[in-house]
Amino acid sequence: MVSLKRKLLAGALLLSVASTGVLAQRGDDKKPPKGGDKVVVKPKETKPPPNNNQGGDKNKGDKKGKGD
Repeated sequence: MVSLKRKLLAGALLLSVASTGVLAQRGDDKKPPKGGDKVVVKPKETKPPPNNNQGGDKNKGDKKGKGD
């Protein structure tokens, strides 16, 4: 009786593994095709113009309020 139970259990296990393998090999792939690889190029950084608002008039120097 124990031997018969083992044989039936082994058969059921084999049947479940075989049916899972058959279902896993279906050929109907419904996914859309993949597009090509895209290359993303980082744009060149533009440097801001130099800060020219320092110094004021070159002839007067840095002293403010002293009228020469």
